[in-house]
Amino acid sequence: MPTIRHDTAGIAVERRTHPHLRSLYTDARIRIDHFFHDSNNWAGAPIDYLALRVVHEAYPDLSTEDVRTLVAAIERRYESEVRAQALTRAH
Repeated sequence: MPTIRHDTAGIAVERRTHPHLRSLYTDARIRIDHFFHDSNNWAGAPIDYLALRVVHEAYPDLSTEDVRTLVAAIERRYESEVRAQALTRAH
């Protein structure tokens, strides 16, 4: 997906609204990726709660909103990858 979009006047505009989180994305994903795999059972604890805690502990300077935004982006990307793999297998 392109990161640049154009407004109605044709001016290029960055679509990301949290550029300060972009530099943390890869490391944060590595830290929490294992929570999203179906084969793992986390003693009944909600996956998002565990992921939020790990990210918050790794980046204590982030606001609660930033931690939620980062975890949500990682979860969306993971779900997108799972759907793409399912479509690939179906064809």
